[in-house]
Amino acid sequence: MLKHAQVVSFATDKYPFDKVLGAYVFKVPKLDRLHLYWAKKIGKSQPSYEHNLQLRGMMQNLADDSLFYKLYHKWVREMVAPKFGNRISYSAHPKMRVHLAGTGSVSDFHRDADVTGRPDQINCYLPFTDVFDTNTLWCESSYGLKDYGPINLKYGEALLWDGGYLEHGTVANETQSTRVSCDFRFSVENQDQVQSPWNEILAGRSAATVEMRGPVSEGVRA
Repeated sequence: MLKHAQVVSFATDKYPFDKVLGAYVFKVPKLDRLHLYWAKKIGKSQPSYEHNLQLRGMMQNLADDSLFYKLYHKWVREMVAPKFGNRISYSAHPKMRVHLAGTGSVSDFHRDADVTGRPDQINCYLPFTDVFDTNTLWCESSYGLKDYGPINLKYGEALLWDGGYLEHGTVANETQSTRVSCDFRFSVENQDQVQSPWNEILAGRSAATVEMRGPVSEGVRA
């Protein structure tokens, strides 16, 4: 696991993301077998990259008042915000991800801050299936090393980490398990209220790691 990253563990019966998505979005009993159900639906033995985008779009197009978003905001308020003084600004609409078993990479390697211009943000990787080996996000172990390895998590775990300046992406999913997940970024409004270890997530940076840019307003508050 990344040195300064922190894992948030939660009860999946209290926050049943998999059941909500399975019942109301994909209409399947098991998210990690989505590739099998989808292959049967489309009449093809092997789904493609475009099918990842199509399934991701089904999640991305959920209404703001959907059961998923009610659960998402509840989870952020109860599982993340209290660790940061209950004063964070976070993405109202997380990035939804689907990586079907047997399909290629769904993300080039990159650093988020190069796109967002936000050095202040913390990333949250929130999977709705077990994520491991080639179906998960891959990340360098420290800044600039490019020694990419998988971020392995169980469903019921989320990772808070420095996706702004740690390079990350995906590889071809050679497992027999589909990943369904979301990720979002948040900023902390009052760092003085944050205790260890939560105040150390961005601590591994050096002056040479980052190029500071002006902040951009986004997100909602919790």
